Amino acid sequence: NPNPNPLMDAAAGDAARGGAAVPGGDFIDMGAPAQEEVVFATDEERRMAALKDKYAKANEKKKVWDEVDQRWKNVEDDEKVQESAAPKAKIVGIKLDGPIDTTGKDAATVRAMQDRQRDMVERQAAAKAQLQAQVDAKKAEESNEVELRARLDGRLKEWSEEYGKKKNIRALLAGMDQIMWEGSNWKPVSMGDLLVNGAVKKKTMLAKMKTHPDRTSKLPHEARFIAKRVFDALNQAYDEYIEQGGQ
Repeated sequence: NPNPNPLMDAAAGDAARGGAAVPGGDFIDMGAPAQEEVVFATDEERRMAALKDKYAKANEKKKVWDEVDQRWKNVEDDEKVQESAAPKAKIVGIKLDGPIDTTGKDAATVRAMQDRQRDMVERQAAAKAQLQAQVDAKKAEESNEVELRARLDGRLKEWSEEYGKKKNIRALLAGMDQIMWEGSNWKPVSMGDLLVNGAVKKKTMLAKMKTHPDRTSKLPHEARFIAKRVFDALNQAYDEYIEQGGQ
């Protein structure tokens, strides 16, 4: 049945348009209908929804149809491609060999360029000389290593092994004075001294400090070679000593 009241008809129409009618025919805009508030069961759901909304906004890009590729393309990506394809100004540096191009340069600029070229040539020569010295030093050390192994391996093996078995820590400490390099100032240790409670630990720590790589890095190659072999043997023997209940 049609509504006989025209005011009621106006109010219904206004309500459908998001407003309200008041007596006298005036219309008040009430704004967009309020959205229903989303209720999250947990903080994790709220966090995930926020992330989803953030990523959705980040991915909102303007797209255009590419007739060549026959696909939708992001405008931003297309602009970046065009920018990267644009020709760039060629940068010409000072040449280290040959004459300098002085075309259009005043006398002061030419002198500065010549000084710069001379400095760069000298720096390059110094760098090459330093690199070559390092290469030569490494080759010499490798050659010395071969010679030291041939000359010292027998003595070191005799000190660290007996009948094909590794010597214990006491035997190594007692024989260290026979294998240490000249100038090491290692004081001989007797087997009797090592029978005292706590003596093995004390003497081992002293021996490891004497042969530690950080303390022998500036010694001659032969001394470093001996120190490394002694240090490794002491570490292994002392670990076995502790595992067997030694103190």
